[in-house]
Amino acid sequence: MFLFVGINIKCIFNLNILFIFWMNFRNYHQKKRFGQHWLVNKNILEKIKEVADLNENDFILEIGPGRGALTSKLLDSEIKKLHAIELDKDIIDFLNAKFKNNIKFSLQQGDILSTNLDSINKKITKVVANIPYNISGPILDIFVGRLGIIKNCNYKKVIFLMQKDVVDRILAKEGSTNSGALSVRMQLISKIKKICDVAPSSFDPPPKVFSSLVVFEPLSNELRLDVKSEKYIDKLLRISYNSRRKMLRNTLNSILSKEEINKLSDLSEICLNLRPQDLSINQWISLAENCIKIKE
Repeated sequence: MFLFVGINIKCIFNLNILFIFWMNFRNYHQKKRFGQHWLVNKNILEKIKEVADLNENDFILEIGPGRGALTSKLLDSEIKKLHAIELDKDIIDFLNAKFKNNIKFSLQQGDILSTNLDSINKKITKVVANIPYNISGPILDIFVGRLGIIKNCNYKKVIFLMQKDVVDRILAKEGSTNSGALSVRMQLISKIKKICDVAPSSFDPPPKVFSSLVVFEPLSNELRLDVKSEKYIDKLLRISYNSRRKMLRNTLNSILSKEEINKLSDLSEICLNLRPQDLSINQWISLAENCIKIKE
């Protein structure tokens, strides 16, 4: 009887702690400077879990768990570990209380853009995040990769909720008005699949724009181009897209002579009267490889 009462007292104590945190959290307001728009649509939460294709070997990194809605979904699986990184100090106590009894959960307070992941990077298999719109670029650089930089991680999937127009630009093909340097960079280093668009009403508070759920599968170093070629492609993209309305012939003259431009056109079999958004991925590769030949 004593043990039974003791267990009840312990349960009541834990419930009281959670109730206190919940009462405090009700008065919490998302901070605009953190770009907080918490996902509340249960169907989309379930869809993220589904496309993550979780298994017992998965070590999940969740960026910005917020109130823990997605965290709960991910922990309710056979994964090995979930490590969450949350910028907002005011949410930390709530999250620790909510998941204190789950041995698969760990939490770290910090800014993902400056957090050192060296101690766990090789363990992480999948990354999941509802990305604040204002840091999409740096987040992509860190977790999907950059041209000319060798990866030191082995992420199988990177699952992001991102601003729809950014995803549209990432997936754009040549000839599209959305096509740009970002399209070429991301498509060269990863397989990309858009799962669905997500309405503003799926978030609290609703953002002003639509989002998209997208899955990146970063290519291994063995499947990527050599570092020299990637760096040269990146150089060509920067130069060309700084004046995207100009013909390539008129932008490349900053690094090539007239004779070299004509030779590049002949070797690559590409008309340099085109504009950068008109070139395919393979044409950018050809341009870079032949530029390297000409300069050697």
